[in-house]
Amino acid sequence: MELSDGRAIRNGVETDPNGKVIAYWISNKHPNSTIPQGHITQWARVEAQNPVSGLPNVLFVMDAERAEQYRGVPYLAPVIEQVKQMDRYAEAEIAAAIINSFFAAFITRKEGAKNEIPFTNPIPESEQLKLSPEERLSSYELGPGTINMLAEGEEVTFGDPTHPNAGFDSFTKIMAQLAGAALDMPYEVLLSVFNSSYSASRAALLQAWRSFRDRRDWFSHDFCQPTYETWLFEAVATGRIKAPGFFSDPVMRKLWSQAIWIGPSPGQIDPEKEVDAAVKRINNGFSTHERETAELTGMDWDSNIDVLTREWEARRTCHKHIFRA
Repeated sequence: MELSDGRAIRNGVETDPNGKVIAYWISNKHPNSTIPQGHITQWARVEAQNPVSGLPNVLFVMDAERAEQYRGVPYLAPVIEQVKQMDRYAEAEIAAAIINSFFAAFITRKEGAKNEIPFTNPIPESEQLKLSPEERLSSYELGPGTINMLAEGEEVTFGDPTHPNAGFDSFTKIMAQLAGAALDMPYEVLLSVFNSSYSASRAALLQAWRSFRDRRDWFSHDFCQPTYETWLFEAVATGRIKAPGFFSDPVMRKLWSQAIWIGPSPGQIDPEKEVDAAVKRINNGFSTHERETAELTGMDWDSNIDVLTREWEARRTCHKHIFRA
C-alpha cells in the first residue's frame, strides 16, 4: 500500500520514501485465521527503533538475499516441494511393499477345473483329522513345513514382488544430494551418513560448517547482539553495572557492548588429527589459543586457564601432603 507522503506498507513492513524500514504493523491474529467470529482483526503500529534510546523495538530476524527484501524467505523454500514429493514417494513405496507381501502364492487352474477360492481360514489342528480326503484336497494352507496336495489341473505360482523397489536407495540419495546442494549442505551431513573415507567425510563437514558459520554470524549479529545491547543498556541505566562513558560517548558505548558469540563446536571426526592441526596453527601464528579452544570445544580459553591454574595448585598441595606423610 502506497501512502500519500511517500511511505509504503508492504506485508506489514512500513518504509520511508528512501526505502528504510521505520515501523512494523502487527496483527492480533493471522489474517487467514479461523478464530470464531467476534474477534475483530486489529493492527498496531510499532516503530522499528525507540526514539529515546535508539534501540530496536522489534527484532525482525531474517536473512535478506537482495536489496529491498523486507521479509525473508524460509530456509526450506527452495526444496519444500521436493521434500514433500519425496515423502509421498516413500509412503507409496512402503504401501506397495506391504501390499506385495500379502501375495505369497497363487493357485492356477487349467480350463475345466472348478473355480473355487482355494485359500481359506486356517483349520484348527483338532479339526484337521476329521476332514475327508476330498475336503483336504479343497483346502490349502501356508505355513512352515506344510505339504499340500493339489487337485488335478492345478498349479502353484509364487508371487514375485517388485517392492521395495531396488532403485529406491539410489533415487532417494540423488534427491538428497539435490536438496543438499540447494541448501548449501552436503548430503552426508543432511542424512548424517559418513560412510566414505576420513578425507571425504571431513571435507563434507567443513563444507557444511562454512554455511553454518555464515548463518550463525548472521543470527548473532541480528538477534543475539541487539538483545545483549538492550539488556546492557537497561543494566547500566539502573545502576546494576558501572560503565563509565556509556551514555556520553558513542565510542565507549560500542566498546562496552562488544561481545564474542562462540556457539557449539562442529565436533571432530578424528580428534587426534584435529588437535594436531590446531597445535600447528597456533605454533605458526595462523591462529590463537582462544580461537582454537572455541572452535574445538566451544569453551573459553581464559576460563580454562583459570580452572587449570586452580587444579594445578590443588595438585601441588596434595603432593606436599603426600610427601610429608
